[in-house]
Amino acid sequence: MKAVVRAAWWLVPVAFFASFYWLGLRIWFHQDDFAWLNLSLHVRSWTDLWEALFAPRSFGTIRPLSERSFFLSFYALFGLDAVPFRIAVHVTQFANLILLARIAQRLTGSRLAGMLAALFWAASSVLAAALAWTSSYNQILCALFLLLSLYWLIRYAETGRRGYWIAQWMSFLAGFGALEINVVYPVIAAAYAWFWARAHFRKTLWLFPPSILYAVMHQLAAPKPESGVYAPRFDATVLTALWRYWEMALGPSRLTPVWPEFARWELAATTALGAALLGFVAWHLARRRWRYAFPLIWFLALLGPFLPFSGHVSDYYLTAPMSGLAVLGAWAVASGWNAGGWRRGLAIALAGLYLAVSLPTTRTVLRWHYERGRMARTLVYGLARAKQLHPGKTILLTGVSTDLFWTAVFDKPYRLLGLTQVYLAPGAEENIKADPELGDVSEFVLPPSVALEALERKQAVVYDASGDRLANVTGPFYAVARRRWSRDELPRRVDAGNALFSRFLGPEWYPVEDGYRWMPQRATVRLGGPARSLRVRGYCPSAQVAAGPLYLTVRANGYMFPRVELRRGDAPFDLSFRLPDAVGRASEIRVALEVDRIFARPEDGRPLGLVFGAIEAR
Repeated sequence: MKAVVRAAWWLVPVAFFASFYWLGLRIWFHQDDFAWLNLSLHVRSWTDLWEALFAPRSFGTIRPLSERSFFLSFYALFGLDAVPFRIAVHVTQFANLILLARIAQRLTGSRLAGMLAALFWAASSVLAAALAWTSSYNQILCALFLLLSLYWLIRYAETGRRGYWIAQWMSFLAGFGALEINVVYPVIAAAYAWFWARAHFRKTLWLFPPSILYAVMHQLAAPKPESGVYAPRFDATVLTALWRYWEMALGPSRLTPVWPEFARWELAATTALGAALLGFVAWHLARRRWRYAFPLIWFLALLGPFLPFSGHVSDYYLTAPMSGLAVLGAWAVASGWNAGGWRRGLAIALAGLYLAVSLPTTRTVLRWHYERGRMARTLVYGLARAKQLHPGKTILLTGVSTDLFWTAVFDKPYRLLGLTQVYLAPGAEENIKADPELGDVSEFVLPPSVALEALERKQAVVYDASGDRLANVTGPFYAVARRRWSRDELPRRVDAGNALFSRFLGPEWYPVEDGYRWMPQRATVRLGGPARSLRVRGYCPSAQVAAGPLYLTVRANGYMFPRVELRRGDAPFDLSFRLPDAVGRASEIRVALEVDRIFARPEDGRPLGLVFGAIEAR
């Protein structure tokens, strides 16, 4: 019977989590999920696999465990069935909750605090985003490694068994493959040792060199951007970001958008919860009980790496830091409960307030992600059906909202179903709110003259995505297109890998192959003007740089830009050139591309230069 009671302390938070987050198991892929799923399309060799796992991506991140191998392996096993992905996320969080409960009990000496810490963390609305969005698995997996490392350290301090010390090192080092904030674990470990196991404090200092080495190597391999929301800022905005994260962690500020009537009580509720936590710590520190500051150190240490990115404050960044704040809250409530009297009543009231503001928000966040996944699934499988009905034809989409575009179009999930020729219909971009930080909507629009010709030749169909299912509107759309557009208009962007653009390419180009096209040593393109710049995107094969750098010369209406040196093989390139005024004002811009050497493949013997995607006058 005692064993059952002991188990209940750990299982209650897990049971609550399973019952409350069941909707999360039904959430389909959306937004960045497709970028990681599409990694599988680029893996054809061991070299490709190495690059897929370790090459910097997504604003300089290198996370081979939580994003790369997770999506690659699960997609290989389960395809676009999202349920196994979601189960993996939930099972990982089950382990996190049990670990946090056991850690909190050992830190506080209270089973009640252990249970409450896991319960408060599970109820937090900031956890919902990470649990509902598969791309945020990095937050959940990193939390697992951090909690494992701390748990093994505590067990080592309690028993002196070397195996626990080794286990801590293994989970600590593995955490670098999940998320960059793993670098701050030594701070948490040293703080724990200082407060609870002073004899082991010096040993924890050996954890710092790997973190410092990782931070330096990561910065060299993947430096952060110098502008935009992902550019770090070390100024007063750090304090602003800290306050915003503090508000989100407490919960009341996130309930107001869900229940606007709560706005009048938001400040009072935030003040009450914040004052209670900080007052609890301050009261004990005034009595020189320094260890009560540890959960706050835990919270701030894990939040610290996110603070310089004040232009991109996001709720899921609080996933791991919130575990420390949950321990602090649980410790405070358990202390109040044990004190009895008015302190017990106050502890119950504050715990109830936190749950009352957090749970409705959590449910809303889950529902929001569920709807985005449902919207994405409708579009992707609708496109799959359209492909069956119209094999070989280009699909144009109209009626695409801002949410639908950034959720299910921008990362091109349809490529996973073998669809490469999907575009926004001309004019569809007018209903989509631009977001330069994410990407350029215009790159997805098929130019009017190209769309008109494709419709005339019955090489394209048009589908309306504004309803609950895709609707074929090719006839009405074509009737309008004939009145509005002309086939003679030159497009500003030419997708070399799309046969619909062939008439704007010179005769020297080779035929389209799987969404791309080879050029020989020299090739030409016609673009529409006027424009201010020229953008050229393509792919450099390794054979071209095996003997040294390859030089690409670009001309626009006879004007020659400085030669471009390409050194990386089997890598894409994206080049931009400022057009001289005389060239930029022209209504037609003739672009000539030339490489200083060619190579031939044994299978066909053709003289090959580079692979090209889009050439664009902007």
